[in-house]
Amino acid sequence: MSQTVEIVKTPDVLHGKPRVKGTRIGVFMLGESIREGDQTIEELLAGYPDLTRDGIEAALSYYDDHPDEMETLRARREAHYRAVQRNSRAPDA
Repeated sequence: MSQTVEIVKTPDVLHGKPRVKGTRIGVFMLGESIREGDQTIEELLAGYPDLTRDGIEAALSYYDDHPDEMETLRARREAHYRAVQRNSRAPDA
């Protein structure tokens, strides 16, 4: 029997990014993992024992229903990766 799983945003968890209620598992991470074909629902369930199928389905629904928000999160992630790469390069000798 399916139960309703909420997607929540709280400033003190995951910097306010949407997540599955009762977890620290972000909607963006789940959506990208599945929609980009990196992982299956079954693999995510095996890797995150506190996550349920209903939680993943709620996250995917939120991910699909909020493309602008997901694009903003994607852009922030990419900017962060670029900054880390810039800051981790050894100076020229």
